[in-house]
Amino acid sequence: MTELVTKHPEPIHDVPAGNPTDNVWKLTWRVSQHRPRELWVGWSLFVVFFTMPAITGYFLARGYGALEGGDTTGTIWWAAAIAASETIRMIAIHHGALIWTKAWIHMQTLLRANMLSAQMASGGLHAGQPVGSAGSAVTHFRDDTEDVANFVDGMVDVSGGLVFTVIAGFVLGAADPNAALILILPLLGVGIATRVLDTRIKEYRAADRAATEGVTGLLGDVMAAATTVKVNDAAEPMLARLAVLVDRRRHTAVRDRVLEEGVQAFSKGAADVGLGLVLLVSAGAIASGSFDLATLALFTAYLGWLSFLPRMVGRVLARRKQAGVAFDRMSALVAEQAPTNTVRKRRLPIDPADKRTRSAVERPERVSLERLDVSGLSVAYDGRRVVSDVGFTVGRGEFVVITGPIGVGKSTLLRALLGLAWQADVTGSVRWNGREIEDRSAFLVPPNAAFLSQVPQLISDSVADNVALGPVDPVQLATALRLAAIADDIESMPAGADTLIGPRGLRLSGGQRQRLATARALVHAPELVVLDDLSSALDVETEVLLWTNLADAGMTVIAVSHREVAFRRADQVLRLEDGRIVGPAPRNSD
Repeated sequence: MTELVTKHPEPIHDVPAGNPTDNVWKLTWRVSQHRPRELWVGWSLFVVFFTMPAITGYFLARGYGALEGGDTTGTIWWAAAIAASETIRMIAIHHGALIWTKAWIHMQTLLRANMLSAQMASGGLHAGQPVGSAGSAVTHFRDDTEDVANFVDGMVDVSGGLVFTVIAGFVLGAADPNAALILILPLLGVGIATRVLDTRIKEYRAADRAATEGVTGLLGDVMAAATTVKVNDAAEPMLARLAVLVDRRRHTAVRDRVLEEGVQAFSKGAADVGLGLVLLVSAGAIASGSFDLATLALFTAYLGWLSFLPRMVGRVLARRKQAGVAFDRMSALVAEQAPTNTVRKRRLPIDPADKRTRSAVERPERVSLERLDVSGLSVAYDGRRVVSDVGFTVGRGEFVVITGPIGVGKSTLLRALLGLAWQADVTGSVRWNGREIEDRSAFLVPPNAAFLSQVPQLISDSVADNVALGPVDPVQLATALRLAAIADDIESMPAGADTLIGPRGLRLSGGQRQRLATARALVHAPELVVLDDLSSALDVETEVLLWTNLADAGMTVIAVSHREVAFRRADQVLRLEDGRIVGPAPRNSD
């Protein structure tokens, strides 16, 4: 018999688990190597751009030396070499910017795709915790990914500055060894200062991201509930709350920005001090005239650029702390047992020239359901028991109704059965044809099972896309619409299944939204259908038709309901009180 576990195509690679900040260098390396050719070509071109001033300065010194010695031909050749060097530099920055921008976007897209994949996964190693709010999603998907990409970007600047400084150090060292040694001092000062500010940099960035989530989250909630705000005349209280959150955001943003700019200012100041020390050490040679025109031109050409590396080192050390915060935050959206899913390698065919198509949806193999056994199922939140020792058996083609008063744990029971009670302590077993389901949230998805929550969630797209959520056979789509008792409604619409339904199904009635979401649950002909209070927005006639359709299709159904029409159709009616099954529900109640 097929094993009741989900097999994933991508292995978890070699970055150890634990605090992502501890592995920020390894995680960043994984991100940078998503598109290695573009990364290294862009990186190389930027290094050329930052290095060419060292070559140009050397050519300049030789040109002045030739001029001082009266070598007119040599002077012209060195001037031509300077022109060639600067031309190469301009070409490098032009092409480097184009290629590096593409790599920079791809790095962010990889992180976003992995977080989105973890949010969309039903179960298994690659399923993550649900995002807290719309505001949290915005800061995770926009700001955190940008912090990581900026860290890689800073490493490019440091690489270029390092190559320039090494070349400049050798050239200057040949002219004045003491002056060359002074160049190390600013780097030491920047490293020490950044190390001292380590904790504060991370704390300020984390606080600013949290405050940003608060503002964007409230704005998203207000937009989603604009009608509720209007009819309750709650605009002023909402604006007052927004003012509090914006003020908090202002405080954290200013504090974070001031610290970041302070580190940059210190780095620049340290570099300027280093330049001053170079001039001080070389002052004697300059005053005595032992510096010839060529050497003086060399120092003049290099002085402005020698501050670049200390400034970039200060910036990248600060960005490393910020990238650590970003990885910490993003890891909250991927599986706790596999935090490196944040940087999991995947194919992203997002380039216009990329002819590859998206990979097919990975689904578990269908396992025909003969019997489902639930035994000892218990659910607790923070030590408080919500569902206690629930057990029942469902045979193939049976219709089982779970009923009971509001708040007794019916929805929690269904979610625990399906492995969707992520933040709860769940015990007990669920067996499919007598075999324990090892990972319920991974196995109990289409085509084995489908779930319709109490509040249907629709997207601002067509009827067909809301039902299919991807490629699906037209016959399957038509069958699902018919079983959900909404086919006639769709046919009467101007564009049929291609009709756009508006944000959250705004153009549909409550009953139509419920039935359209039901069609989504049925489109892959699942072995088991789990429905949470489906009839809450349906009239009795439509509900009778729906239950009849499901029965005629031979589907196995577990449904929460409070209506007599469902009780009459049911093979079993289980009453839940205080989190326990207390027996069959009375058949004469509604």
